[in-house]
Amino acid sequence: MQLELLTGEELDEAVAGLAFLRALPEADPDRIAVTGHSFGGSLTLLLAARVATLRAAVVFAGAAYSWDLSPGLRARLLAAVRHTAAEMQRLGRPHRLKVYPAAGRSAREGHNLVFRNLATWEPDVFAFLDSRLRH
Repeated sequence: MQLELLTGEELDEAVAGLAFLRALPEADPDRIAVTGHSFGGSLTLLLAARVATLRAAVVFAGAAYSWDLSPGLRARLLAAVRHTAAEMQRLGRPHRLKVYPAAGRSAREGHNLVFRNLATWEPDVFAFLDSRLRH
């Protein structure tokens, strides 16, 4: 079900949301980044693979609970990462992949890294966003 939502309705709505955002007079269409956690992290990966004009994408715990349960979802997300990285390389755009070590004593605690361990990721993520979104 998650794969179906992520590759259909949810992804289409996210693409439409970006188009809406780009059309706002107060938005700079050349400085848009997306971030997501869990299901939203998976959606962020797929969105980055589909929308080449994004300046940055940050993913937290994408498919964390579904990774082992859905080979189809896992394959689709890995394909999205490969596609996005290859496109960034082809265009000569800087990109960065950073995987943080396991956090906490359980999958649930690790899944909540974004909330519970701000100091672990915050400096890296904000430096990355600053470098990608500055004019």
